[in-house]
Amino acid sequence: MRALHRVLATVLALVLLLGGLLVAVEIVLAQLGRAPLVVPRDRWGAWVRDQTWETPAVRAVLVLVTVVGLLLLVAALRRGRPAALALPAGAAPPGVRVSASRRTVERSLADAVRDVDGVVAARALAGRRRVTVLARSMTRSGEPERRVREAVDERLRSLGLAGSLRPRVVMSYEERS
Repeated sequence: MRALHRVLATVLALVLLLGGLLVAVEIVLAQLGRAPLVVPRDRWGAWVRDQTWETPAVRAVLVLVTVVGLLLLVAALRRGRPAALALPAGAAPPGVRVSASRRTVERSLADAVRDVDGVVAARALAGRRRVTVLARSMTRSGEPERRVREAVDERLRSLGLAGSLRPRVVMSYEERS
């Protein structure tokens, strides 16, 4: 999700930059008495003079701008996945915080699941309160989902995250033909 936010922020920044440059060029052209480059100033100016706050088009634009602004604000304020997960201090001196990177925890869980018999692929996604493990098995026999869940629980216990991360296991199966 972080990559998506970066792409959206970059695209929005470029749109705003190009729009600002276009407005600046149009203002300079208007001050010099030259014809507009892109924006038909005369038609737009006449249309704007005819509008009031009660005009449906004006209200629709205001609602649209408000909704887009609120969506951007919510997206900016929404907390993303943590970069590090706090681990129990254990034997660490008082005042020392111990943490592991989210990606390291995800890799560790995926490795533990791949060690389960019958599992051919695994991936883990850790958030603030939950970890989702996606596992693919070649067979349904031998209860692979139960064994995967046990492997996840055991790895979370060994990392000291059993109480702070709620595990969710999603299994998919590839039947051999």
